[in-house]
Amino acid sequence: MRGSGIFRALRYPDFFWYWSSYFVSNVGAWMQNVAQGWLLYDLTDSPLILGLFSLLRTGMLFCFFLLGGIVADRWDRRLVMMWIQIVSLVTAFILGILASLHMIQAWHIFILGAITTTAWAFEQPVRQSLIPKLVSREDLVNALALNSITWQGAGLLGPSLVGLLVDRVGIDGCFYINAVSYFAIIWALLRMNIPPQEAIGRVGMTQSFFDGLRYIRHQKLILILLIGSSFVSVFGRSYIILLPVFAKEVFHVGASGLGFISAAPGLGTIIGALTLAALGRVKVRRRAFVSILVGSATALFIFAAAVSFELSFSTLVVVGALGTIFDTLLNTLIQLTVADTYRGRVMGVYGLTAAGLREFGGMQAGFIAEWASAPFAIQAGAVIVVLVALLFFYPQLKRLPDT
Repeated sequence: MRGSGIFRALRYPDFFWYWSSYFVSNVGAWMQNVAQGWLLYDLTDSPLILGLFSLLRTGMLFCFFLLGGIVADRWDRRLVMMWIQIVSLVTAFILGILASLHMIQAWHIFILGAITTTAWAFEQPVRQSLIPKLVSREDLVNALALNSITWQGAGLLGPSLVGLLVDRVGIDGCFYINAVSYFAIIWALLRMNIPPQEAIGRVGMTQSFFDGLRYIRHQKLILILLIGSSFVSVFGRSYIILLPVFAKEVFHVGASGLGFISAAPGLGTIIGALTLAALGRVKVRRRAFVSILVGSATALFIFAAAVSFELSFSTLVVVGALGTIFDTLLNTLIQLTVADTYRGRVMGVYGLTAAGLREFGGMQAGFIAEWASAPFAIQAGAVIVVLVALLFFYPQLKRLPDT
């Protein structure tokens, strides 16, 4: 498999260890996310609380994503990632203990979720800036497509395992499985040969931060992609936080059904990522780029209007597939444009737009769902994404060819 065209980036030994270890760990992380969302909604019975939890995570990501980008350019990446795994392991284990003892309350989930999110905020810029160092430039699209499977693709297996195992191991068992999964990354980090980053000179962290922002401001293509990514994350990814509401109030399928419906975007991610990886070298076209985004938003709108579990599952598969292709192409454009000395800081900002603002989107969707309905909140976001694609991305991305 490692020698085939689709998986050719796995020919690089260090990328293979990176990819496989994070896939294992992210399966556990997805199990925790689904279990955590169900537990929080079961404890509070409020979409507003789910939105506030997203708001808390947004605050953590806003505070630490950019700092994580600076760390990625200045500190030893192996050491940073090692400590992050240890912190995440401990918080998952504490969640499991509290759930096992039936002592867990909503504020426990908020505090431990904030710690986990902070660790993740530091980790993402380091991970993203590392990928171009592990593979050749011509295999970067393939590597980024495969990398999307380590999170979104694990979103197929992780939630599915919740659906299959929650009645046997309980909600607390999902937290314990996640805690154990972090040992996969720790083991891989000890095996990998991680190249040292280029020195950025004797520059203070504050100056380094503002240097990164000035660099982004003067790189028009990167700036356009980051602004567009922000809108897509806020309004096109907010459906994730509301899936417990759909499972409990719309489809009446319980925690097990939530696990399966949460797996649908992960299945789509695998389809989209493997399709993109199989294409080899990809030239990003403006019309295709915009069309993919419009298609993803349309599928999301249909999901929110669906009245059957089967239709909702199918449309979320499409959302996952098209969303993964869009995100991978956007990430590739940024990675091929950015100078290496600014890579960590730019990827920190990209992580903020792609993940941090997604949590903010969950907050606004939770608020709207509380006062209107969950389907309306998602449909309104999908309409905004279509407008962003047609009125912002298409006219601004003039550097990309149409055909």
